[in-house]
Amino acid sequence: MNGPGAHGDDHPSGPSLPGKGPVAVPGQGPLVAAAVSLFLFAALFVFPPLGVFVAPMATVPLLHLAARRGTAAPAWGSVAILLAMATLAGGGTPILLFLTGYLVLVAVPVASVELRRLTGWEDGRWAASATLAGLLLVLAAVVAATWPASPVEGTAAWYHRAGEQAMELYARAGISRGEIQLAIDRSTPLISWLLPSMPMAYLVAVLFWVRPRAELLGLGTGTRTFEEYRSDEWLSVGFVAGGLGTLFLQGAPRWVAVNLLATVLILYFIHGLAIIRAHLVRYVGRGWFVRWGIALLCLQVPLPALVAVLGLADSFFDLRPRRSDDDRRTT
Repeated sequence: MNGPGAHGDDHPSGPSLPGKGPVAVPGQGPLVAAAVSLFLFAALFVFPPLGVFVAPMATVPLLHLAARRGTAAPAWGSVAILLAMATLAGGGTPILLFLTGYLVLVAVPVASVELRRLTGWEDGRWAASATLAGLLLVLAAVVAATWPASPVEGTAAWYHRAGEQAMELYARAGISRGEIQLAIDRSTPLISWLLPSMPMAYLVAVLFWVRPRAELLGLGTGTRTFEEYRSDEWLSVGFVAGGLGTLFLQGAPRWVAVNLLATVLILYFIHGLAIIRAHLVRYVGRGWFVRWGIALLCLQVPLPALVAVLGLADSFFDLRPRRSDDDRRTT
């Protein structure tokens, strides 16, 4: 049975799971889906620690809408237009950043799932396309917010202003202002150059959180395990372009290249995690403790760089377990 989105009907139905009936999708219109999505995403700014876990749920009502009507663009598009109007009406940088965050963390994942259903892209091309689209939006927002200053100088100024506000809070907790100022001064060069690429790690986490839920609603292109994930072959072009730009360019073009390189390495880090899990799954299975255990272990410095190199190397030399290895182990 084809999904409802293929015919454009409005009946709440969904894909059939093995041994189960169809997954019911509750009926809701674009305005309701947009309002719920906006409310859930706002938790990221209102309750930052908890909001990190709540914000990805903003994609769920939009995915439901896409499963029923074929697209959720009217829902997230209406939110984007509303926030853009608020920005132009005098909302300034805070509303612009909120709009950018919504587009990157909610609209991009949902739109990429819809595009993937149409194109049949594999996981690697889907993840790379969505992540690079998110990076482009963030770069554009930073340029717009810091104009006419350079994005590096403007980001450094933001960071210092935020640091001054943080010093007031930490000083009340008894922490020395000198220690905080020293930490800010040391981290400013890194933050001013790499700030746009930092949300890309969160975007990648959201994409892989969305992936199984899109499959459940019939919005995927087939069920593949995480250990089968491979980076798109064109991602190596981004790696080379970002690396050469970082070495030879200056100013804003170098800033773009640095963030492109960092984003590509984040994607290769995911590739490296898939390789590690492909080897471990033969012995410890696919339980949730395996997924989280590997991810938390590999986040310890300097392992992220080593895992990213592992993913890059697998693009040229197959580092996954061979079937003959599995056959030998079972005989």
